[in-house]
Amino acid sequence: MGLPLSKISPGLASPKVVLPLAAAVVAFAAVAGTAAHHSPAKPKYAAGLPSDALTVDVYDCGANWTSPKPGKQNLLIANTGIETTEVYLVDPGSGAIYGELVGLAPGTSDQMPVVLGAGTYALRCWPADADPVTGPPVRVTGSASGTMAGTVTPGVLPVTREDLTAPVKQYQAYVEGGLATLKPLVQKLQNDLAAGNLDAARADWTPAHQQYERLGGAYDAFGDLGDAIDGLPTDLPAGVNDPAFTGFHRIEYGLWHNQTATQLTTPAADLATAVDKLATEFPSAQIDPLALGLRTHEILEDAVRFELSDQSNQGSGTTLATIDANIDGTQSLLSILRPILTPRDPDLPRIDAALTHLRTLAEAQHHPDGSWTPLTHLTTTQREALNSAAGGAVELLAPVATICEPRLAKS
Repeated sequence: MGLPLSKISPGLASPKVVLPLAAAVVAFAAVAGTAAHHSPAKPKYAAGLPSDALTVDVYDCGANWTSPKPGKQNLLIANTGIETTEVYLVDPGSGAIYGELVGLAPGTSDQMPVVLGAGTYALRCWPADADPVTGPPVRVTGSASGTMAGTVTPGVLPVTREDLTAPVKQYQAYVEGGLATLKPLVQKLQNDLAAGNLDAARADWTPAHQQYERLGGAYDAFGDLGDAIDGLPTDLPAGVNDPAFTGFHRIEYGLWHNQTATQLTTPAADLATAVDKLATEFPSAQIDPLALGLRTHEILEDAVRFELSDQSNQGSGTTLATIDANIDGTQSLLSILRPILTPRDPDLPRIDAALTHLRTLAEAQHHPDGSWTPLTHLTTTQREALNSAAGGAVELLAPVATICEPRLAKS
């Protein structure tokens, strides 16, 4: 059984999600562009649905969309069929997608916010357990009053599993190489404690922990081994005294709370064992291609949740060092995905600039002696700037997971 690498956190998916490209750029499977042939009608759930909605079902997908208009609008779409369906607004020629409703249940309706420019559009419906159906194309002409240049929802081409084959291999190699670098750093930390040298252990703890954080193990990416290596005492019954509190943060707590080297010898040995096991098992792990886009966003999202809240700090005050390493991990994944993102995400330059800005703020607190300013020692202005920069970067990274979600290619 492969190592679990893609546990999606609660809140990242829901039964019905509206994803306008203006807010989160998406990609979709561009399959054959003609509507399926009509079959005898099945029962429809039409009662109570808005009369002015664009209707979709397994046979007709937006066939009543006869008066398209340009500009900012909410396309009201009602599922009059008997199967839950995904509904996409696409360019019927290229398959590029402009908007998405996921999991539209029978007898329900929802809005798809878009800003339409001149061009040809169609609704594409993908019912559960059925082939996708593309509705009749409609032509939008002219421009709407008040529609600003550059605000039109962009169409984004789909990403296939084949597109992600090479990036998955690069990601695998990146993590394997990172684990190979981590092992001797952990061994050095273990040796420090075995020799009773607490000062050396404190100096060596930060670079070892940073190296682990560069791997992007956010949101349980490495399963139980990730918890053993970098878990927190927050939810443990006995907190920092709980036997299940292990790994880097267990050692951090001891080093900065006057525990002896003898007390930390076993936790250090356990950490080394867990890192060795992860390095052994990871090469045979089955990596879901979806994990790449998720990791790219979740690394910094995790940093905001645990680092900027100061939850993870167990005494070392090296939160900003961790964030700096998280930026490394995020940029490494962006580098792997850049060939896919460059033609699809117009915000990529802004992402790069946001990460550079965040790094500048973090590294301004890295001192010549190797120490880092604790988060609690920052001024209010410095803390607000850091929070704003991190939040902005996370927001810009959010669409990456959706853009890189693998879908079928156009036939």
